[in-house]
Amino acid sequence: MFSVPQLTRLAYALRDQRVLTIYIDGSASDPALQRTWRVQIDHALKDLREWLADSPHDEREEFDVCVDALEAELAEFDGGVGAPGAVSFVSRRHTPETHTLPVPTPTIAVWSTGPCLSPYMRALKQTRSVIVAISDARKTRLFRYRLGTLEHLDDVRSNGNVASMSHMGSAPRLGFHGGTRGRTGRDAAQRTLLNGRDRMIGIAAQRIAELADGDGWIVLGGIHRVASRIAERLALAMPGRVAVLDSLDIHATEAAISEAAGGAASALRDASDGRRLTEICEASGANLLGVVGFEETRQALDQRCIRDLLVTHSFIEGHAAEAERVIRDALAQDAVVEEVVRDVAVRLDEIGGIAAGLRFRPSLVDVPVLA
Repeated sequence: MFSVPQLTRLAYALRDQRVLTIYIDGSASDPALQRTWRVQIDHALKDLREWLADSPHDEREEFDVCVDALEAELAEFDGGVGAPGAVSFVSRRHTPETHTLPVPTPTIAVWSTGPCLSPYMRALKQTRSVIVAISDARKTRLFRYRLGTLEHLDDVRSNGNVASMSHMGSAPRLGFHGGTRGRTGRDAAQRTLLNGRDRMIGIAAQRIAELADGDGWIVLGGIHRVASRIAERLALAMPGRVAVLDSLDIHATEAAISEAAGGAASALRDASDGRRLTEICEASGANLLGVVGFEETRQALDQRCIRDLLVTHSFIEGHAAEAERVIRDALAQDAVVEEVVRDVAVRLDEIGGIAAGLRFRPSLVDVPVLA
């Protein structure tokens, strides 16, 4: 699957080319339904060919070349998609790009100048890594969860293995005076363990911050007081990106860790999107660095001042051409594009389904009012 920079580079490379884009819904669990996408694609290609009947000969010929190339790409899915979704971008002058997606998409075929990107937006949310740390007093296990796969990275240890003390705290040897002053071996061992734990917390926090650098989410579990102290060290540098899960204990299986990472990442993402939407709405109301609704967002895009774009699935479905344009233009400006979901999507749909944060305030064009 593409990262945001890879998708942006593809969009730029194909911006002036005719592209056949297909998306496949591979989420059907019933084997009898897993190949229905092939019938849907065939019908969609037939409809496109009929739609192009009156187009210039060179475009119809180019479409046929792309369909032939697409057939070779789809051959790898003859045994099933093997993923919730898939996509293929095919053009005459560019090597086809075909891969699976971690989320289901509608099964569609699109013939356009430049690739069709809007259905890809929800999949992009899954590219953000989730760093999972499970800690007790002696060790922190570090994992990365991304695109449905959990990877064990390494362990941070406290180095708290304490050699046996010479005689303190154990049965006194013959001739040893039981009243000797000083810390007992047990006290010294406990202090060593605590010092090792504190050192491990500091190193683990630093390592987690390095792994999550950029935009990664962070999920902490294990012994609550240890996880909470790691969270405290991360909170200032990474506000809103850290979750502590009491349900994620030190004996969690990899399956349980994966499930917890996916659920926590969704909750963190929704909370982040909700805060950002609130900020944009407040900024828009004060004529600051935010706009809401399609018209103001379009004008901001035209003046290349978009920093981040929030859009809903309803807007993409109901305004396909407009959505495609604003998403392409936003990516071309290195803006962050988020398809928001659940409660945040409901809020955004109430104000037009689209909003944007700005790098600077555009000179918005006044629309004349007809008398």
